[in-house]
Amino acid sequence: MKPADDQNGGAEIPGHSIQAILAVSTALIIIVVVTLALTVSYLQASEDATREYDALREYTEQNGVESVRLVDKGLALIDDEFTPGMKEGLLEFSRAYSAAGNDPSAVDLEALKDKLAPRFPGEPDLYIIDADGIIRYSTIPDVLGVDFRQYPAFYTRLTAVRGGDTFAADRVVRSIEDSSDLNVSGRLRKFAYLPSPDHRFVLELGIDTAEFADIRSQFSYTDVVRALMQNNPDLAGVRIVDVYGNIVAGNDTGEIAGADVMSVLENRTSATSDNPADHTTSRRAFIDLRDPMTVTDNSMVLELIFDRSRLDAVREYLLIAYLLIGLAAALVGIGLAVGLSRYIGTAIGAVIDDADRIAAGDLDHTIRGMNTAEFVRLERSINRMVQRILHYSEEIERKESELRIAAEIQTSFLPRTTPVIRGCEIAAFTRPAKEVGGDFYDFFSLEGGRYALIIADVAGKGVPAALYMALSRTTVRTVARGCHAASETVRRSNDTIIEDAGCVSFVTLLYAVFDEQARTLTYVNAGHNPPVLRRGDGTVETLEPTGPVIGFLEGVEFEEVTITLWPGDLLVFYTDGVTEAENGEGAMFGEERLYAVIDAVAGRCADEVAEAIQDAVAAFAGDAPQFDDITVVVLRITG
Repeated sequence: MKPADDQNGGAEIPGHSIQAILAVSTALIIIVVVTLALTVSYLQASEDATREYDALREYTEQNGVESVRLVDKGLALIDDEFTPGMKEGLLEFSRAYSAAGNDPSAVDLEALKDKLAPRFPGEPDLYIIDADGIIRYSTIPDVLGVDFRQYPAFYTRLTAVRGGDTFAADRVVRSIEDSSDLNVSGRLRKFAYLPSPDHRFVLELGIDTAEFADIRSQFSYTDVVRALMQNNPDLAGVRIVDVYGNIVAGNDTGEIAGADVMSVLENRTSATSDNPADHTTSRRAFIDLRDPMTVTDNSMVLELIFDRSRLDAVREYLLIAYLLIGLAAALVGIGLAVGLSRYIGTAIGAVIDDADRIAAGDLDHTIRGMNTAEFVRLERSINRMVQRILHYSEEIERKESELRIAAEIQTSFLPRTTPVIRGCEIAAFTRPAKEVGGDFYDFFSLEGGRYALIIADVAGKGVPAALYMALSRTTVRTVARGCHAASETVRRSNDTIIEDAGCVSFVTLLYAVFDEQARTLTYVNAGHNPPVLRRGDGTVETLEPTGPVIGFLEGVEFEEVTITLWPGDLLVFYTDGVTEAENGEGAMFGEERLYAVIDAVAGRCADEVAEAIQDAVAAFAGDAPQFDDITVVVLRITG
């Protein structure tokens, strides 16, 4: 034998060196590890920055909401100082209404206003509101005809006052200047309400004084806005909006809020929206300040506009810093990887050179390498491996030779030719799954113009099945010579096999005797796949089992069945390797495909039928491995 280098002409083997692979692999591992570590660190740092930003944003919102509530409570305490006097004034208003015969047009509102004026700071005003929520009478002509149904919540509360018996006082609120003032943006006034004695109207008393504006300058929502802006560097704007959409403090004070704020007021639920164009987030916090003792809802919306520029800048800084750290770590790692790969690659190259010499036939050559425990072990392992290779090669060659001889012997057990029977054609083939198998078929003549046809399948595959097959074939053939009945042949064969070999395995067997003169077939099916009998007229029958498998239970009886065969009949014996053959997807060939093949080639000779079945199974299985022995016997009646 020539050395390997001589056989390939000394050409270099394509591929990358171990040194290059080690360098690249080590560098990649370092880069991946560094990248993952830095990515996790960056994400954690970015998450911390985001968490800090969100915490400050939540604190700002909570602080703003509580500040608005605190201002509202302070104003409520001051506003309530006017309530007792306004209640007395409304009671006198009610008495004047009764004195006028419950006729609102007969009440002298101007005279009553002058009478009540000394009791209050500023100027009092009187209103009479009907059941439809419309101001029908007032000391302020501009508000006559104002319809409070435009404000459903206020109108509902006003209706409750008219139908009840209690006095109700509002906080100081914005008033309606005239019927066109839909956003209630007029002067600051305090109102109180009392139902008329006949409950047809609501009597309303309002006070207009400059003190209200002075008080609100001391308890100012503007101070809340200023404090929030000072405490949070991310705030780009703050607005405080009343229940009618008026901006009472912050950006655009005095203007009407937009649709987003109005939606929050309508739904009475806080909302958040992002504005990608200017990198801001708007938080609209609904503050429920509704008081069941007042008519007007004093709820507000605190709109906070947060700028994300600082957070984005922090993230960008973190990204650049971690990228620079990662680049430096990767360069150091690559340098270490190159040095390590050179050190290891040189030693491995020496080992490869030594292995080439051994492969060329110099089995006495020793392996060189670095003076390390691993390379010493490698040297010893290669030397042991060389010796074992020699031993295993000889053993494998011996076993292969034995298997070839066993296969030849097993093949010799099968009939070399098929019997020539008048008016019949017989064909058969077997294909073991391994070198030797457990399937077999047999033909031999009996006395009186009869012929035995046998097909059998030993459980298992390989050498054990082949040995059991030899025992079974010899036993059946020997017993059949001394028995006339098919059932007796199978019974005695079963007992003999168990007596000789014990119950170590079993065989499915179909033993049939064809009578050339009578044209009958007498069979015993011992647990075998039912052969397929296609009659000349196209009908299909199967020869079902008439007893259990042989070699398993001693002393069992077998039933025999006799059928008549006519010209054109086709009988196919087969083992389960045919129907259980699998393709690459795990599907089985199955009985339906077998029946279809038989039906398609029913008019052909026996050899062509056997070949068609063999081709169909092979085409179905494709490149899938064969797991079981395949055997087929075809009997065709021609005359």
